Amino acid sequence: MISTRVMKFEALMKLVDNGELEEAREIAQNYVEAQPRNFIGYLCLAYVAFAGDKDKVAAEAYVEETLRHDPRCEEAMRLGVMIWTGSDNVAKEKYYIEQGMRYASREAFYPYRMGILLKAENLTEAAPYFEKAAGLDARNADYVGKYSSVMYQLGKKKVARDYMQRALGLDPNHTENVRNFAQWTFEDGHFKMARDLSERALQTKHDAESARLVRQAAPTSNWLVAMVLRIGLLFIAPFKGRKTSAKMMLGFVLGLWILCIPLFFISNLVGIIGVTVVLALVVVAGLISNGIRAKRQLGVEAPKTPVKQVTKPVIQALPAKKVAETKPPKPITREQNREVNPSLAKKPTKINPKVFIVPAIILAVIGFGLMEDNSADDYDSYSYDDMAGGSEEADHFFTIRNSLENEEDIAQDDIIDESFYPVFEKLMSQPKLKEQFSSAYTTGEYLDDGELQYLKIEDYSGDLLFLTEFKDYKLHGIYGTGWDDTEAGKARYTELLQAFEEELGISDGVLEEAHMKLIQASFASNDNNHAVALTMVGEDFQDTFTDMMNDDAVKKQFIASTNFVFIDDSDYQYLKMTDNNDGEPLIAQFEDKNLVYMYGADWSEDDEDQARYEEILSDLDWEDSL
Repeated sequence: MISTRVMKFEALMKLVDNGELEEAREIAQNYVEAQPRNFIGYLCLAYVAFAGDKDKVAAEAYVEETLRHDPRCEEAMRLGVMIWTGSDNVAKEKYYIEQGMRYASREAFYPYRMGILLKAENLTEAAPYFEKAAGLDARNADYVGKYSSVMYQLGKKKVARDYMQRALGLDPNHTENVRNFAQWTFEDGHFKMARDLSERALQTKHDAESARLVRQAAPTSNWLVAMVLRIGLLFIAPFKGRKTSAKMMLGFVLGLWILCIPLFFISNLVGIIGVTVVLALVVVAGLISNGIRAKRQLGVEAPKTPVKQVTKPVIQALPAKKVAETKPPKPITREQNREVNPSLAKKPTKINPKVFIVPAIILAVIGFGLMEDNSADDYDSYSYDDMAGGSEEADHFFTIRNSLENEEDIAQDDIIDESFYPVFEKLMSQPKLKEQFSSAYTTGEYLDDGELQYLKIEDYSGDLLFLTEFKDYKLHGIYGTGWDDTEAGKARYTELLQAFEEELGISDGVLEEAHMKLIQASFASNDNNHAVALTMVGEDFQDTFTDMMNDDAVKKQFIASTNFVFIDDSDYQYLKMTDNNDGEPLIAQFEDKNLVYMYGADWSEDDEDQARYEEILSDLDWEDSL
């Protein structure tokens, strides 16, 4: 539930945003007069000054007054950052960001802003802040995409691609992320994916940058152009900077010309033929590219979304080079080591057999260009070598997952501990668990206790699925609801979740949901020993909760309510629990990660309990609708 003070602030923000400044100012002043020592009035005045009056000086004065009354007011810190963002006073912005990271450590906004602040000066120093923001708010496409972009600029391309795929899963039409991924896939030679992403970028935002990406990728639909660019890419790969079509073609020419040097040792004629063929391929590829761009310019594949009409096409082809006017060099007719009067009996068939090297090279080049473009598959099979701790474990996890997806045999001796393999086979025989494992994902959140190592495994929406245990880089165990339902397994899972929270921090609601799933699994089983599950229930509520579970109807509803909505109040945390049949919701109340009370329709004969249930449900529904 949202506190009354925050509700007042949000109501005032709506007034300011709607242009009702005088009414908002009067309300804020009334708050100050009614409660001079309460921060809410000064916070409201700060927002009126900043968003309404555009007076940064007055706004900051009110923010400082707010923090004087409540040093932990997160809204005031956020407003302080917004006031000084983009200004010359970097120290002020940094001060409020540091305060936010100190007192609101679970908010991703502050490390993200710190990363933006440091990015211009030192990208390496900024990277950990972007990583923290992406971890704290794993469902924010801006944060995940920005971290991916920074990793790519630092040369951590495998990690960058992984995070970018996740960002596009969160928001497939995020303009900046789509553009970045389109450029990356083009530079990596995955042209089909680059073309698709470029078209998506153009549909998302029809501007010069999107048009450039389409002009860049569209010609690769032709096999010869794709071949030339892909081979050129091999030769310019070691060089830094953006890799364009022109650079790739130049790399193709220079690279193959260097490879043609040995042909001159055979004979000058063979060498000249090789050089000419290379040049001819580039000229033809250039002509085809210009033709495709010109065709694209004429609107053959016009963007589906409506765009601003202009007098000239948005995507304009590059000026076609007058290749036809460039006269090729005349063939060299002078021959070295020629016999003055060759014998008429000399058979013309005695040609140096090495001459066939040239067509062999040409055929090899053409064959390379015709190789199947499996770009979509390449982006899920790379390793995590660029990560810090956990790279080997994450790489082995993805190897196992991909093998399951493709119904391939797993090299168990290398990546799965032999003691765990029979258990793993048994788990994978259950379709539900196999499907969960096959669609699982890890951001590389890693924990090492000295002897064993652990990875947090999520689905693509960022929800925790289970924890994997590794020993000597091999999969050694899996903990989670449904994976190890022994008492020891449940206890270990709970212990590891606590350790992850202490070490790395876990998103709000993850532990509460995990504890609830374990409690439900325990009471759904036929085992009457619920000792481990009850350790996640507050001591004062354990007896009452056990009595509730003795009622079959109540127990059935409790176990079936597997859809959770988490809301944090200043005093307690709540899970709104619903089943898949539109049944009456349940309310689970938590304190310090432990279940301390349950509310449900007709669960209690106590009128106060029922009244409290209706009150909490109303508050949760209202907050969920915001």
